[in-house]
This record gives sequence, structure tokens and C-alpha cells, in this order.
Amino acid sequence: MSSRAANPPVLALREPPAPASPARLEVVERLFQRLDTEHIRYCHWKSNEHLVATMTGATDVDVLVERRGAQRLTHILTEESSFKRFVVKAGRGYPGIEDYVGFDPATGKLSHLHIHYQLTLGEKFLKGHRLPWEEAVLDTRVRDDGSGLWITDPHLELLVLIVRHVMKLRLRDSIAATLGYDYFRGGMLRELRWLAARVRSDQMVARAEPLVGPAAAHLLPGMIAGRGPSIRQLRAFRRMAEPRLSSYRMYSAAGATRRMWLREWTWIWWRLKNWLFRAPTRSTRTPPQGGLAIAFVGPDGAGKSTLTNEIAAWLAREIAVISTYGGSGKGSASRPRRWLQHLGALTRRTPVPGRAASTSVPEPSGLRLFGKLLWVLTLARERRRWATQVRRARSLGMIVLSDRVPQTQFAGLNDGPRYGHWLESPSWLRRTVARREHATFREAGIVPPDVVVRLRVPVDVAAQRKPDTPLDQLRRKVEIVDQLRFPPPTRVVDINAAQPLDQVLRDVKQALWTCL
Repeated sequence: MSSRAANPPVLALREPPAPASPARLEVVERLFQRLDTEHIRYCHWKSNEHLVATMTGATDVDVLVERRGAQRLTHILTEESSFKRFVVKAGRGYPGIEDYVGFDPATGKLSHLHIHYQLTLGEKFLKGHRLPWEEAVLDTRVRDDGSGLWITDPHLELLVLIVRHVMKLRLRDSIAATLGYDYFRGGMLRELRWLAARVRSDQMVARAEPLVGPAAAHLLPGMIAGRGPSIRQLRAFRRMAEPRLSSYRMYSAAGATRRMWLREWTWIWWRLKNWLFRAPTRSTRTPPQGGLAIAFVGPDGAGKSTLTNEIAAWLAREIAVISTYGGSGKGSASRPRRWLQHLGALTRRTPVPGRAASTSVPEPSGLRLFGKLLWVLTLARERRRWATQVRRARSLGMIVLSDRVPQTQFAGLNDGPRYGHWLESPSWLRRTVARREHATFREAGIVPPDVVVRLRVPVDVAAQRKPDTPLDQLRRKVEIVDQLRFPPPTRVVDINAAQPLDQVLRDVKQALWTCL
């Protein structure tokens, strides 16, 4: 036996490639480079443990900026369309903080930028303290090697972290501690340990003494040793620091409690309402210019529903948005209309074997006509709700995304009227059906969309995506979409929907960001 056969070659196993790290957002990097160029003092003042996530758009950007640079910063943020200002719902905002959302074209991601001109923090749902420590934070800022950003000195950041959570202590936290739950856990504990590994106890005490007093400052080394500060240590720190911190209150004790409870119950109701109505929004931020109604139109197979859901998910984290359905399809039908559709399917005539199918659809009569009337009334009720929902949400400043929109230019297809030819019918029942339908479309026309995303797709591509739809019907729908006309204030954006979904999404995001 040859030596080659006896000793087969050993194959070197290659390590699997490491997952690619998310790309840093150019829009955020460019902003900080501009701040350095303009000599505007700033620092990313909290949560620097996950600064990488901040630079990739996974978490918010919290920047403390010197007050004298506010006007120049506003000019930088508004001279281009990369960042746009948003306002939070009345009663949810805090003084000295502005909200901007940035769009990164290369990745299609949004970045939420908090501009802090003062350190407003404190109780959960309230932030009832203003700490006059801005100059101390900016004077001692340090440059982060990984990102190149100015960040808070770790000694001060650790002090601010403990003070923030001391102010948030509530009776429920003490009860949870007696049941064995640690107050500092998860991300809070990870951030505390990350900072504790970067500080020296003597320097931390020296930095903290003029801000919270010597007694509270000397408690800090023991609080960061071991697993983390206990509830008892945190309460002792609060007692020692109370003479300094109490002078920074913005409300009386009773006023703070009342506001905190009101905001918390408002937040609970808002979350419950979103869950009940399946609203995708997780934010209350709205454009200061007012709301916007955006409609997606296109033939079958253009991806209207998919894009509506994707864009809703894209916006919902940073902007108040709801999605609606303006068509008459089965997917969004109410329960009464679904019952009527099932009953209608049972009463349809089945083709007789050997007999050629008729190309004309017979006019309904009798029970079927009565069923049509009920169906139209039910659909009219749904569309009135749709029009009211769009009108109210847009008036409240929200972004409204509508999958399809009613139109009266073409009857029978693409969410157009179906029974207009019955307006002159001798049958009072048919005239009733037609008048009800006409009134519904007239009411829907009161709220024309501000932006229409028209998805264009060739017939052959639509046929591949919707093989069950007759080809002649698809061809007619494609023609109708091309011929649709909208009121002059409506901005129409044409998108090539035959492209891969990723490219279509990028095009739609870029177009909608320009319109916001």
C-alpha cells in the first residue's frame, strides 16, 4: 500500500466567518464631524456602554450641547433634509430637550436624535429634576477612541447613572427587592459594570463631592463593588444627597406624584389602545407641520400590502403612525361583511358540466339583490370609518398609511364604484344600493391623500405574482393605475415595483422621507 493511501491529507478546517457588524450610519457620523468643525461643544452623555449600537441606529442618540451653540446646531440640522424635527405629544415632553429623526439613505435606517441643552432627569414618566451639571460634564468630556465622539467622563457618567436610578426608586422596587429581585439587572447592571471597570474610586469621589456632597460621594465606591448597589444602599445615598438634589426639583412632592401617576396611566391606556386596534406605532412624535396621509395604489401583485406593513414598521419606532385599509378586499372585511361573502358564495350558481360558461354576469335579483344591499351598507360603514380614521389621525399630526384608496374614475375595478349604473334603475332597491355607494365615495373623497405612492408593474410580472387572476383583468388594472389622476395638492410618487423588494423599499423610503 502506498504511503499516500496510508496517510491521507489532513484538511484544515476553516473558521466560520464572523457575522458582519452593522454599518455605522453616515448621517450620524457626518453630524458629529460637523459639530467638531463648527467648534460646538457637545458630548454623548449617557449609555456610552452601547455606543456602537447608537452609531448603527439600534438605539437613540443622546447628546448634550452647550446652550450657546443652539442656533448654529439648529442651522446644521435644518439646512439639509438628513434630519427633521419632530415634537412629542402634549404632556409627554420635557424642557430643554429637542427631538430630531435622521434618515440614512445607504442603509434605509432611521436614527432618533435627542438634543439636550440641560440635564433634565428624574422619576419615571416625569423627569422632575433639572441638574445644573452641564458645564461640569462638558468641561471634563473625553474622546472615545472607537467612535471618535466626545463622551462623558466615566466618573461623572457613573455618578449620573446612579443619581438617575436613585430618583426613579419607588415603593414597588422595595417590595420587589424583598422578594429577591435585584434593582440593578439586565442592561442597567451591564452599564454599571462597564463604567465601574473604567473609574478610580478616589477620582470618582473627588468629582462627586461638589455635586452631591461629601457624605453621599463617599458611599459610591461601596455601591459599585460586587454585584451592584442594593435598595438599602440606594436609599442611603438618596438621603445623603437629598439636600443638594431637592433644590433641583421642578415640582412640589404632591405635584410630582400627581403628574407622574397621570402620565403613567395615560401611557398604559395608550399602549392598551394600540394593542386593541393593532396600531403599529410605538411613538407619539409628530411632524410640527402636521400629519400626512399616504396611500399606496397599484395593480394586483404590486406589493401594496407588503409595502404598507414594511413602511409602518420602519416608521413606528420613531414617529406616530397608523396603517389603514381603503379597499374592499376580503382581508380587512368586518365580521358582518365576511358572513355576507360566505353566504354569497353559497348562493352562486355552479356551472353545469358540458355547458359553456357565460361571459356576462347576471344582474342580481330577489334574495341576492337584498344581500348585495346589505353588503354595500356594510362596506359603506367600513369606508366611513376609514375616512374618519384618516381625517382624525392626520389632524392630530400622525402619519397615516393607507393600503389602497377609493377612487371614482374607473368603475368596477381598483376599488372603484360598482353599482353606479343602478342610479337610473326602475328598481327602488337597486337605486338605494347605488345611492348608498355614491354617498360613501363622496365622503371618502373629502380626505384625499397628501402623497400617493403609485406602484407600477408590468403585466407579465403581475401575472407571475398573481397567477389566479385572469390576464385580461390584470391588464386592465395595470392600465387603470397608469391613468389614475389625483387632486393638485396630492403628490404622486411613481415607483418601479418590478424590482426586488429590497430595492423597492429603499426607493419608497427615500421618496417618503422627502415628503415628511
